[in-house]
Amino acid sequence: MNNPEKIPARLWLVRHGQTDWNAERRIQGHTPTELNAVGRQQADMLSHWFATRSFSAIWSSDLPRALQTAQTIATRQSCSITTTPQLRERGLGVFEGKTWDEVRAMRADLTNSATNNGDLADWTGVPGVESDLQLWTRTRGVLDTMSNAAPGNDVLAVTHGGVLKHIIWHVLGLPAGAPRRFGLSNGLTAVLEKRGDNYYLISLLDIEMLMGRPSSADTANAPSA
Repeated sequence: MNNPEKIPARLWLVRHGQTDWNAERRIQGHTPTELNAVGRQQADMLSHWFATRSFSAIWSSDLPRALQTAQTIATRQSCSITTTPQLRERGLGVFEGKTWDEVRAMRADLTNSATNNGDLADWTGVPGVESDLQLWTRTRGVLDTMSNAAPGNDVLAVTHGGVLKHIIWHVLGLPAGAPRRFGLSNGLTAVLEKRGDNYYLISLLDIEMLMGRPSSADTANAPSA
């Protein structure tokens, strides 16, 4: 039989459900926003979809929108929730609370091309914002903690769109400013496994689509017009 201690943990990283600020195209960062009615429905849908899988642990960002999503999923699981600021969205400073149009205007004078590509999950080189290195250092730390604590088991963690995007970029070895060619919808789930010193992307799941519903909107990409 396989020794579970030699089998890596499988990490299911879930983006939280929708908030009013998502619907209003407003930047959230560390702002403690909560799920709206749509977000609560999405969290309930996630809890049903994940009910057929047993998780040894559930982790969550300590921000309300993520924790509320995790709490709903946990109603159909037998484990408690561990909260941590390491899974928080990127700290976005003066941009928090601003609409997409306001952010576009504020970033218009920046010369770094990665800040002008319309991807609001990409903040490479923007002054006053948590840097790519700072974000990766804290998220890599919690990935290692979750993985090392649960060998051979499935672990679920509820986090944020910008965190998911940045993790996927690092796992795939992409430069931070590379084009993002997938939607960052609420409920999007990335499945990772640690292999040696690195992580491997097993799957990227749009749970709404898998349940026969229309895919949720990409709430991290600003329209160009």
